[in-house]
Amino acid sequence: MALPVSRSVLSLQGVIPAERRLSATPTRLDLELPRGAVALLQVDDEADATALVDLCVGLADPGAGHVRFLGVDWTTRNPRERLTRRRRIGAIVQAGVWPTHMTVLEAVLMARFYHFNRPPAEVIADATALARLFGLPGLPVGRSETTPLRALIRAACVRGFLGSPDLIVVHDQMLDQSAGLAVPMAQAISAACDRGATVLWITTSLAARAAEFVHANHVFRLGDAGLVPARRSR
Repeated sequence: MALPVSRSVLSLQGVIPAERRLSATPTRLDLELPRGAVALLQVDDEADATALVDLCVGLADPGAGHVRFLGVDWTTRNPRERLTRRRRIGAIVQAGVWPTHMTVLEAVLMARFYHFNRPPAEVIADATALARLFGLPGLPVGRSETTPLRALIRAACVRGFLGSPDLIVVHDQMLDQSAGLAVPMAQAISAACDRGATVLWITTSLAARAAEFVHANHVFRLGDAGLVPARRSR
């Protein structure tokens, strides 16, 4: 009998991160996020947060359980296939996204130029509109080491939303504390969800200032007790 096709954009079933498998208190993760959902997830341990991002985008395999993106288990795909599928994911992070041999502009546009059949002018127009939404006159043309942190945080937001991804994963502690981005993030997330995208925002605090106006359908905390529902304080 054929198994039903998952309607979740992101599914974690019985997942234990590899780093936690031999722990005295292994953390089991069960999470189903359908299209249009927004999940805000407080993770107490930064190592767990990083591991969760890697699991969701197929950069790491779980020690147990299954992680599925658009109904497909990451472990059933080879590295080339994983790379292709990751092009449908937007990640708002700072680590590892600004190659030293590229300008910030090139790093933001690279994937959308080379992996999607869209005219470059359209991609640049979309990126420019997002840059203005996030308070930039345009994307920074210098390299990351010479670009102010304020601009890098905003450029990462452009990179994450550009190209209408199916899944947007947010994990940026510097963004979390940027109160001036609360309204633009809420607007960008609302527009993305209207197109059917799913958003997973991983943070150190459910009171993250940049997430203040984001309407989350799912709110969780990941700690010693595992993944449990939580409530935001207003």
